[in-house]
Amino acid sequence: MSASTNIVGNARVHAAPADIRKSSETLIAGQQSWEWAKLRKIALRQMDKFIDLVPLVLRNEDLTAVNRMRVTCRRLEEILDLIYVKPRPGHIKKLRRRLKLCRCTLGKLRNCDALLEVANNAIAVKPAEIDAWQVLRQYLQPLRTRTAAKTLEKLGRVNLAMPYLRMKRDFALSTRCRSHARTNGAATQAATAIIYNGIARSLASRWRQFAAAVEKSQHDPCEHVIHGMRIAAKRLRYLAEVMNKLHIAGSMEVLNWLKSLQSTIGVWHDLEIMERMLRDILEHPKSFHIEHLTAEHIESLIRHNHETKKRSAEQFFQMTRKSRDYQQVKSWVSDFLTSRRANVAHH
Repeated sequence: MSASTNIVGNARVHAAPADIRKSSETLIAGQQSWEWAKLRKIALRQMDKFIDLVPLVLRNEDLTAVNRMRVTCRRLEEILDLIYVKPRPGHIKKLRRRLKLCRCTLGKLRNCDALLEVANNAIAVKPAEIDAWQVLRQYLQPLRTRTAAKTLEKLGRVNLAMPYLRMKRDFALSTRCRSHARTNGAATQAATAIIYNGIARSLASRWRQFAAAVEKSQHDPCEHVIHGMRIAAKRLRYLAEVMNKLHIAGSMEVLNWLKSLQSTIGVWHDLEIMERMLRDILEHPKSFHIEHLTAEHIESLIRHNHETKKRSAEQFFQMTRKSRDYQQVKSWVSDFLTSRRANVAHH
């Protein structure tokens, strides 16, 4: 079987029974659907963006590049999951593993950047503890430098060239097959149905994880729970981005809400990280070697950070569960999944 057939053929394994019965010839012809072309275009754009970010991150000159690379990783993982449904080809498994390795490798460095941003934001509002925040920032800056040295050395050893080139070869073969295939309306509909059924499966899973995280945050809003909720919100958002690119009705409104919510969760999460570090400094001061920062200073920083965190948490709770926007998104998800089930049953 050719690489181009694999792209669609793998999707058939978990598709609806009617889709599974489609012949390989029909599915290849079905790749003429603009949805498949759009997904491949998105995947290539994100992969090229990721590759372009590698030297920028390694040079360590742009402090926003680390977070942008991690975001690009997640976006690319989401689109690859839609194009290559399990069981995935070996080179795609390898690509996903290495993307995840890059993202996880950059995690500690991203946290350093987040802590610096929290300190800078605190200093900008000129609180009573401004001198203590400045001392903490002076500690965080060399910490980031040390973390960057170790992190970027690991990142430089990750080789993405071969899986990236094989993915591009997949898409090139698929394009050539499409150019030689006869136009077939039924085949196009079959291939398109596979895409939307895959989106429906992903949406059901992403929403279930997100809704569960929102509920859990009401009862146990600790750092671990907030982190899980943040990841669930990201996955839902990046899927909504793809749905919006495919012009799925209502996805733009959902995406705008998720962007706003994710921003709120992100601030809350970063404040949680800061509070954990401050408490660690308070409990183990000799391990941190921060001069001119007394226990009284740290306790005042914790109080200031806690008040800021409280406002972010309140904003999050106002945006979820019983809010009008949250209920509208919940209804949108339900309506989309219901329509896909009806479509599958009809065919």
